[in-house]
Amino acid sequence: MPVPQSIRSGVGSTAQLLRLGWTHHTIAAAVAEGVLTRLRPGWLARADADARVVAAVRAGGCLSCADALRVHGAWMPESLGRGHVRRTRRTRTARRTGCRHFGRDRPITSAVDDVETAFRCLLRCGTSEDVVVVADSLLHLRLATPDELESWVGDAPLRIRAVISRVDVAESGLESMVRLRLRARNVLVRTQVRIGDARVDLLVGDRLVIECDGAEHHASWAAQSADRARDLRLTTLGYVVVRLTYRQIVDDWPAVEAELLTLIRAETHRAP
Repeated sequence: MPVPQSIRSGVGSTAQLLRLGWTHHTIAAAVAEGVLTRLRPGWLARADADARVVAAVRAGGCLSCADALRVHGAWMPESLGRGHVRRTRRTRTARRTGCRHFGRDRPITSAVDDVETAFRCLLRCGTSEDVVVVADSLLHLRLATPDELESWVGDAPLRIRAVISRVDVAESGLESMVRLRLRARNVLVRTQVRIGDARVDLLVGDRLVIECDGAEHHASWAAQSADRARDLRLTTLGYVVVRLTYRQIVDDWPAVEAELLTLIRAETHRAP
């Protein structure tokens, strides 16, 4: 019997395999032939299994929080790091607690947590900015709805539940970061604004356009040429265009913010 590809990231439980029509005999034979590897009692992996998931299951839990959300495709801030493992109360120890969500423990039924459980864990692990950035991404990718996000924070403290009100439209985590940081400075920022035939990432005031360039979307010369052509069209219409790179936003934000605030204090964002 072929190893099922339906088990996410190549790691699954004996119970999952039995539900897919395997028997204890075929599982044992697959292990003997090296097709499957036992990671811990009741959990097995294919040879091509995701190393992150294998490590999480070997550690007595499942991949969760930021790492699970990455597997599901969500945009994730670098600051959240790697190695997010969720363990149940039975498998937690003083040295290995792992990620936890608010409310009652949920059983581990998959090697990779579902979006809801992973996001609930993120509420503990991430900062307020992290939570909003990831929530923006989940909405953009249609991995969650606004009502679902409201429900998922229901067990969290009030200060965390209030964070969800800051979720907005964004096509990348970089846009979310810039929007949140400028609004924290009482700067009026609009998101995904259409100007003629163009849609810009952020618009401050009447005419200050801020574009956030993630390397994955602007690596090709063709994409860069299209961006420059659009910047020129916006400039001829009287807009001031500022284009920020990933590293400027993630690593050099204090300096970038100071420059943006200088433009705003000079009322560059106002229509003449």
